[in-house]
Amino acid sequence: MSNAQNIELIRKLQTSWHGDSDPADFASCFTPDGVFDDVTYKIHIEGHDALLAHAKRMHKYTHDLDLEILHVDATDITGVCEWQFAHAFIGNFDGVDCTGRPVNIHGVSMYMIRDGRIAHAQDFWNYMEIVRTMEVIPKEIRGFRTA
Repeated sequence: MSNAQNIELIRKLQTSWHGDSDPADFASCFTPDGVFDDVTYKIHIEGHDALLAHAKRMHKYTHDLDLEILHVDATDITGVCEWQFAHAFIGNFDGVDCTGRPVNIHGVSMYMIRDGRIAHAQDFWNYMEIVRTMEVIPKEIRGFRTA
């Protein structure tokens, strides 16, 4: 695959997060044994069926998702994408119903590419952006004391 083809593959994957897209579009960007890691949430997903289920879950809990690609680049075997997305959050965040709150998150994704598909994707984003938006103290630090 050429660098240009890999850039288009990354763009296709990123735009598959849009709310009006088919979750199968996300899974189709990966090799059959593809891996997706959301490093921030410590989510590790392997294989086409699990990737499809993850995309369906994400579509269920986001509304009007809009993703902007800020920068994308690729080689024959690697790629990187800087992005920002916005959507209306649906459901609970750390046990608090935050349905309807607008969320904006900035992040970076890194890719390993094999046979014209993504073999491994890793997302990195700032968890504190969502904490500030939701105005929820994460469970892990609720018991901390201040001096």
